[in-house]
Amino acid sequence: MARSYIKLYGPPVRKGLKALEQVAVEMSKKTTMRFFSVSVPDMGMIHGGDVSDTPYYVGGLSERETVKLISRSSQVLGDYDFFFEWGVEPTVEQINELIEMIDEALTDCGCMYSITTK
Repeated sequence: MARSYIKLYGPPVRKGLKALEQVAVEMSKKTTMRFFSVSVPDMGMIHGGDVSDTPYYVGGLSERETVKLISRSSQVLGDYDFFFEWGVEPTVEQINELIEMIDEALTDCGCMYSITTK
């Protein structure tokens, strides 16, 4: 799963981390839809033969599920200070939305940051 890593440049880094935690809380409320195809048995074969011999085909049904946009977030040690783990592969628009939220959250504390999504 993709992650967006944040490196803070301060001071005050501690205030920046608190601000990122608030962004994580807000982002954890956002959801998106994930669509996928599922394999379904050929119902005619189930009635006429052994279920173990039932052929399957892909794309018979399209399913969707609601997933959190951000599945996890946390402070980390090492090259980065914080990460946001995406629940789905993020679009450019979703990353831009995260950047806008981080920009707004860090304005008051004066921290600068870099973001790397991989």
